[in-house]
Amino acid sequence: MASDYKGKAIVLMGVSGAGKSTIGEMLGRAVHGRFLDADDYHSESNKEKMKNGIPLSEEDRVPWLEALRNTVRRGLVDNETLILACSALQKWYREILRSADPNYEPGSYASIVKFVLLDVGAEVLAARLVKRAAEGKHFMPAKLLQTQLDLLRIDEAEGILKVDATMDPDTILKTIRTFVI
Repeated sequence: MASDYKGKAIVLMGVSGAGKSTIGEMLGRAVHGRFLDADDYHSESNKEKMKNGIPLSEEDRVPWLEALRNTVRRGLVDNETLILACSALQKWYREILRSADPNYEPGSYASIVKFVLLDVGAEVLAARLVKRAAEGKHFMPAKLLQTQLDLLRIDEAEGILKVDATMDPDTILKTIRTFVI
């Protein structure tokens, strides 16, 4: 069943350092949408774990994903355009986020919540994370990168747009707008 809502959500997904926040802020401005950074929804204990190089457990992630889902749902019901920067590494994480669409049928992938993978190689990601840590701009250390890369799973049936996130930000933005908005 198609959604009755005019709101939409675009989830910019990928591992830490892929450019989700940078591109998300740009996309939000370009489409006059509201930008949400999933990192802002992590509990202090989650942030502390990551800061100390401890990977999050599923028990840590579920309340975080549910909070994101609930926030996105409120925006969709209010007919907003939302841009969410969120790792969304596993299919079942994305299913939680897709269920922000009140009419979503699990496993159908037909949702007003769309996903864009910002795809970047491990070497580039590591360099970005080291630079960001040196600037004091993020709580996640580069040593957790491999755990995120190991978790990232994409099912082609999901219809996720993959964008080369080593391109310049304006080209990435144009690509996303052409295919998703």
